[in-house]
Amino acid sequence: MRKFFLLSAFLAFALSAAPLAAAQETPAQREADVDQESDLMKWKLINTGIFALLLGYGVLTLAPKFFQARSLEIQKAIKDATGLKIEADFRYSEVDKKMSNLSGEVARMKAEAAAEMEREHQRLKRETELEIEHLDRNTEYEIDFLRAEGAQQVKRHTAQLALALAERRLQSHFAQNDGQNNVREFVSLVGAGN
Repeated sequence: MRKFFLLSAFLAFALSAAPLAAAQETPAQREADVDQESDLMKWKLINTGIFALLLGYGVLTLAPKFFQARSLEIQKAIKDATGLKIEADFRYSEVDKKMSNLSGEVARMKAEAAAEMEREHQRLKRETELEIEHLDRNTEYEIDFLRAEGAQQVKRHTAQLALALAERRLQSHFAQNDGQNNVREFVSLVGAGN
């Protein structure tokens, strides 16, 4: 199609350039040229008409495709822009909702934080109570162990003191009596025990 337009443009130029070369003739030939000028004017009109027809034909055949393609591009751009606008409106409405509910959201977050702190407080309180109970049990066990150990030490010490006292008494008794008397007492004690 492009070649067709170039050919028609070349023909229009060639036909319009021929009379310019003829216009440089002498004044005697002007009378003959008047007839030629009218013929030339007819050719110019014919040439312009042909050019206009070719141009119209080219516009009628190529323009719809061009405008249709351009229209599709514009419609696609409009759809994309509409989609972007809808998405932006949705985001704006979401942000607007969040902004309008901001005080409620802050109150909700504070309530959640307070509830979480209370749960954490209760958890730490339970853990502390369990640890205190564990320490109390351990302390009771240690006290019982130390009491039993102290009782054992007191018994041992008492036994040692009793033995020491008995030893002193025996020594003082043996020191006062002679050995014969002691043997008799021992035999009577053994006999009384049977």
